[in-house]
Amino acid sequence: MKKSTSRLETFLVYAVLGAAAFIVFLPYVWMILAAFKTPEEISLYPPQWLPAVWRWQNFVDAWNKAPFGKFFINSIIVSVSVVSIQLVTSTLAAYAFAFFKFPAKNILFILYLSIMMVPTQVTLIPNFITIKNLNLLNTYGALIIPFIASGFGTFLIRQQFLTIPTDLIDAAHIDGASTPRILWSVLIPLSRPTLVTFATIAAMWNWNDFFWPLIITSSTEMRTMPLGLAVFTQGEAGTEWHLLMAAALFTALPIIILFLFAQKQFIQGIANSGLKG
Repeated sequence: MKKSTSRLETFLVYAVLGAAAFIVFLPYVWMILAAFKTPEEISLYPPQWLPAVWRWQNFVDAWNKAPFGKFFINSIIVSVSVVSIQLVTSTLAAYAFAFFKFPAKNILFILYLSIMMVPTQVTLIPNFITIKNLNLLNTYGALIIPFIASGFGTFLIRQQFLTIPTDLIDAAHIDGASTPRILWSVLIPLSRPTLVTFATIAAMWNWNDFFWPLIITSSTEMRTMPLGLAVFTQGEAGTEWHLLMAAALFTALPIIILFLFAQKQFIQGIANSGLKG
């Protein structure tokens, strides 16, 4: 009886999860199929899922509609720079909050995490004024500097550090290892899944960011991939849906590939970081 109940519960769980996954994945299936259609096929009602002819030319036309080569380079530079800097700052801050002892440490940690509770819109104007006063408008610095620290990254990596036995740290100290050496040779190798998890999330967020680059840049030369999608909604004939879907597909493709390569470490990092401490 218990086995039958357990199997039924397992079936129901998988059924609900499968239905949810189908609902979430359905718009992506439509986007992929629409990227190969003609404008007329996209507007058909009732909808026609499969295109009559698979139009690969849509991707060429979409890529040539705007300087997407430059947009792609800009997105790569900004995303790689932000993620690299955040990994360094978050790891150092996490080490301090996990292992150092100093007055009001817990209070400072809560204050540090409070930045995650502040909406982006609240800091938009102060950040813009700061960047403008530094004469950094329309530069890579404007797209990178405001994001060199991450409260979420610090929290995630700190939680992982707290799962590492302090005996390892003490043994390294006894062997004469310095703090940077312990961090580099002991903590970082043991925390690789969590670091990969944070890097993947940060890369996804920065790659897809639309609002800040829209506000801080005005020249085409400094635009990023998400901003390039706007050119397909500005034509006299209205939105070019077939080209927009093609552009959306090759815009999302780098992040999809990144996740596919990092998914094992990503899942392990989420499981390991836990909620200890």
